[in-house]
Amino acid sequence: MRATKYNSLSQLAAVMTGFAVTILLLESGALLTWADRLDVGAARSGAVRVTAALHKALQPLGVEQVRKESLDGLDRLGWTDDPARLLAAREKSSLGVAGSNSPCMVAAHAPSSATPKTVAPVVAGVPKITALKPLPPAAPGQTRVVALVGDSMMAVGLSDVLLRQTATDKNLRIVKAFRSGTGLARPDVFDWMEEYPAMIGDEKPDAVIVAIGANDGQGFVEDGKTLAFGSDAWVKVYQQRTTDFLNLLTQNGAHVVWVGLPPMKAGAYNDRAAEINRIAYTVVSQNPLATWWNPQPYIGDEAGGFRELETLPDGKTTRIRAADGIHLSDEGAALLVPALIGWLNPAPPPITTAQVAPQETPVQASRHRRGARGRSARP
Repeated sequence: MRATKYNSLSQLAAVMTGFAVTILLLESGALLTWADRLDVGAARSGAVRVTAALHKALQPLGVEQVRKESLDGLDRLGWTDDPARLLAAREKSSLGVAGSNSPCMVAAHAPSSATPKTVAPVVAGVPKITALKPLPPAAPGQTRVVALVGDSMMAVGLSDVLLRQTATDKNLRIVKAFRSGTGLARPDVFDWMEEYPAMIGDEKPDAVIVAIGANDGQGFVEDGKTLAFGSDAWVKVYQQRTTDFLNLLTQNGAHVVWVGLPPMKAGAYNDRAAEINRIAYTVVSQNPLATWWNPQPYIGDEAGGFRELETLPDGKTTRIRAADGIHLSDEGAALLVPALIGWLNPAPPPITTAQVAPQETPVQASRHRRGARGRSARP
């Protein structure tokens, strides 16, 4: 009989230990990054202390540099979906390996030092009904370039419906520039100031629809200090980040519609969304190229609160919000899209009676022809 070979528990433990040691050696920096990106609190503080000590102890081995060079090589092969990393990899490839550390290399976007740091007082509340200012007409013969920007509030529901309903519109070209799980509160996790230019590449949108902020109701660390969500210091920093991002979106003259966060199902989460809305409205209302747009009249209840279901004209009931009580369903997004498409493709102004040339009757046309012949026959 053939003997069956079984691995002992000690062999399994040795393999798992070796695997864990390898992960710690190669990923100590990634572990530190993971700990730093946790929500602000005691758990994050403890995790940062442990992973920072581990990373510092392993740095003399030089493993981190080997890992970084390997990841850079994979980026140049296209093994990343991060637009900023892909852009940096292409720039390194064009300059050559020797030039990758050249001081000529600059970030895709650096906030201008000329950006004003004054912070306006945050409004006490946002208007329930907001109008969309008509877009200037696109230049004759040119396609309007539209960027869809934001976190999962754009990626889930809204972008899908917008893309479907504009798919056959030859007057529009849509640029997708959204990423779930991001926001403006944590540039250490995803820096929109670098990622947005990489996302749009050579495109120059003249219209931008933004839906962002669902992940921003959290504290963060700024200059080594922990800022609690909603504190005066937190509001000042977040308001400036929102201002910088809006300036980036409009820097080439693009017109922006900033879609506010809709009412949320959970009360505490809805309160945080309201704070984000107040800050965004304060910033956007100061920019002549931008409009903050409230989706609440389209998908909220009569009191301005969360509404989950909608009765259709045929009498059927449909869910307009996702089961998480945060995002829009496709049916909910479809309630917003007509107004947004109307903003992108404004109807031509109505022609007044004075602008309409009167139509000749056949008798009048015949008289004009006879009169023209008579005048041409005179000496």
